[in-house]
Amino acid sequence: MDLVTPEKVAVRAGLSTPLDADVRAAVEEAIEDAFDEAATYLCCSPVPETFTQRGVVPDGRGGWRLDHEPLIEVLLATPETHPVTGVTTDAFTIVYRAGLDPDGNRRYGRTLRRFILWSAVANPIVRRVAQAKGIRLVTSVNVEGQGVTYESGQAAAGSGVAGAPPTLADLDEWVTYTVYQRPGRGPHPIETGAAWL
Repeated sequence: MDLVTPEKVAVRAGLSTPLDADVRAAVEEAIEDAFDEAATYLCCSPVPETFTQRGVVPDGRGGWRLDHEPLIEVLLATPETHPVTGVTTDAFTIVYRAGLDPDGNRRYGRTLRRFILWSAVANPIVRRVAQAKGIRLVTSVNVEGQGVTYESGQAAAGSGVAGAPPTLADLDEWVTYTVYQRPGRGPHPIETGAAWL
């Protein structure tokens, strides 16, 4: 899945295309950094990934207790066998896809694409490459174009003005918070007698 390509980042940064190998490597690293930043902020993978988890038992409600969320689909559920006796156990090896899906949620996809693109453009690695090539990017133009201010090095992310690069706050809607819950299902109040107190 090419959510953001090095060429798109290069165009936004003012670099000429096609990219030579060194510039392409720098831009790809900036894109990877932006994905890592988004994943850390969202507390889950910003794009779908395939995971394999062993020793998974059904939760009793037709689902599975899996380590990664949000679950997109279960690809394969294989019953596990005891290594000595060869008897099938109650556990399964599950292959599944999990993470936020930019293709399934178009609004999230547009927001993530914009964040990754502009975060990569504002990355110091890309800025240094652009400045080394003598590129000056306009940061503001005042009254009828009579005055122009050029970028000095770092783009002003989150400044709130139109056209400013996005910030991580743009992804707030999709942040998943992790809350510890003991594995298994809690007892029903009728089973504990607490419902009658």
